[in-house]
Amino acid sequence: MKLRVLLLSIVVLLCSSVFNNVSAQSKAPKSKTYYSNKVIVLMYHHIDAEESGATISPARFGTHLKLLYDRGYNVISSEQFYRFMLHKEKVPDNAVVITFDDGYDSYRKYAVPLMDKYNMVGTHFIIGQSSDKHNVATAHLTWDTMRKLKEKGHSFYSHTYNLHNYANLNEKGTKTGPLLTHRIYVNELGRIETAGEYKKRITDDLTLMEQRLQEELDNEYGMIAFPYGASNDTVKNVLKKLDVKLFFTIKPGINKAGTDEVYRLNAGTPKMTANKFVELLKKYHD
Repeated sequence: MKLRVLLLSIVVLLCSSVFNNVSAQSKAPKSKTYYSNKVIVLMYHHIDAEESGATISPARFGTHLKLLYDRGYNVISSEQFYRFMLHKEKVPDNAVVITFDDGYDSYRKYAVPLMDKYNMVGTHFIIGQSSDKHNVATAHLTWDTMRKLKEKGHSFYSHTYNLHNYANLNEKGTKTGPLLTHRIYVNELGRIETAGEYKKRITDDLTLMEQRLQEELDNEYGMIAFPYGASNDTVKNVLKKLDVKLFFTIKPGINKAGTDEVYRLNAGTPKMTANKFVELLKKYHD
């Protein structure tokens, strides 16, 4: 009798184990291979309850992350992406990098907790002067905050020290252009700066930015997101001498290894609904 009860108990345990395994497998997220040996880089800026321009709500950003998670995309760090682009290191299928520009503190307040929920990390390209002096209306990340977030796997790189703006290109101010890529009109001199003056101005700024990143964060790699996506050969040559080797643009596309220019998809707009976000990603499936 005792033997029969023991045998019956073993059968019940085995059946329960099989059922639990089947149940667990049925709940596992489905994973498809949309693309291999390529990386999609997403671009965001600011997060706030009131959406406008390049500002999206926490709910919208959270929806984007959930879609990435549920559909089997693999979020990787910018450092892994750097090694993929420049050294052809292997990345998982459906690889995605999440980037933010400008250095807003809303990254800490809203973006990080949402990314934590899905075990994801992001990269923020900061304006150095804004984090040094906090001389802007919208709160920017502090270096202390960045250090703490770096310990959790987040990354912080250059968006220039103080060249994220437009300037006059002639005396009357009827023509303007990005500070990083143009010889500007200097009121004190009453003329447009020379090629040498232009190169020195941007070299001083970019050098200072790399120094601040090293002093505060001890970064291993050099990366930059160009303000307004604007660059030229002079800018690139200056950056390469500073050991900045990966350049993030605002050109749309998917990234393949072997180039130093990065395509990014602008997902940080109030128009980016869940359906549009899915369609944006699908454009770059094999």
